[in-house]
Amino acid sequence: MTKITVKDNYLALRALAVDAGRNDLVEFVDSRIAQTDAKNARRSNKPTKAQRENADLADAVLASMPAGQAMTVSEIQKAVPALADLSNQRATAVIRSLVRIGRLARSEAKGKALFTLV
Repeated sequence: MTKITVKDNYLALRALAVDAGRNDLVEFVDSRIAQTDAKNARRSNKPTKAQRENADLADAVLASMPAGQAMTVSEIQKAVPALADLSNQRATAVIRSLVRIGRLARSEAKGKALFTLV
């Protein structure tokens, strides 16, 4: 099922207003559609400040991790100076993003998550 957008709802309302012969509602809905289009055109697709910071941290992880060695998140935090002052939760988020894009592999041993360079 596809997500119904605000514009889709306005278009459905417009069709109902046209069928009912309500030109005033048609004009209102048309203005709202134009506002929605203008708002979407202004939306920026550039990364946020947090996304840029996480990308820098991810690069630091990739540069500092030894190849072929499986490490836990805590061990990675100790090995990578950029992650040393971050919480375990934030470091895990950065590492999981690297797993998601295929730069790190995740495995489990004795209930612990281990990460290795791909």
